[in-house]
Amino acid sequence: MRRFGRVRAAAGLISGLSLAPVWLLMRPRTPRARARERRFFARILQGFGVAFERRGAEPAGAGTLYVANHMSWLDIPLLGIVLEGDFVSRADLHDWPILGRLARHRGTLFVAREQRQEVRGQADSLEARLAEGGSVILFPEGTTSGGSEVLPFRTSLFAAARAARAVQPLTIVYRGADGEPLDPVLLDRIAWHGTQPLPANAAMLARHGLSVTVTLLPPLLPHGSRKEIAEQCRAAIVDEYERARREPAGVAAGA
Repeated sequence: MRRFGRVRAAAGLISGLSLAPVWLLMRPRTPRARARERRFFARILQGFGVAFERRGAEPAGAGTLYVANHMSWLDIPLLGIVLEGDFVSRADLHDWPILGRLARHRGTLFVAREQRQEVRGQADSLEARLAEGGSVILFPEGTTSGGSEVLPFRTSLFAAARAARAVQPLTIVYRGADGEPLDPVLLDRIAWHGTQPLPANAAMLARHGLSVTVTLLPPLLPHGSRKEIAEQCRAAIVDEYERARREPAGVAAGA
């Protein structure tokens, strides 16, 4: 089964990447490009044996700052299918082979959180995207967690929320293929920790079928300071995450 998982994952990656050449020739962020992008993400998830469902509120739509917890690189294809929006990513992804090229093409906003002197300009870039009517997907923990808790939020980029039509928190909860909660040790093993090479984590994930629930919470109006908005979002995410990760869920093949 483990060998089959690796073969299936490799086939999914190859199948997904086969869509990339034509995708890269399309005008970015158009409906046709987004449709092909969702097919790319769906093939990745299928290859890794990931089934998912979306629950809760409807996406708030254009001009929304979406705020999510973050545990795995799988969060990207999941939210890339569920939401219309541009991701905020760490700056070094910009120069990665293949993945960096695809991320740039889809309109990813790159930030170097450790460069404090650049934070204002980075928040301005997010604000400009929101003011144009685009939506932005933010992982404010600033890194991936081990899944046992939602890490404290970095609040600097929440300054962009003043240009948003709405701010919508959401949770991503990973479970076993049968929908049952994962053992904390296994949950930590499948998480993508910052020091672990991506290929090693992908090999680990290929050996485990997973189900994922993405729950959109009620949108918030962007009132108050950046810290107040961040606190409201984190409180909503923590409450839902703590509730949801301990209970089984029905699995719908959302891909």
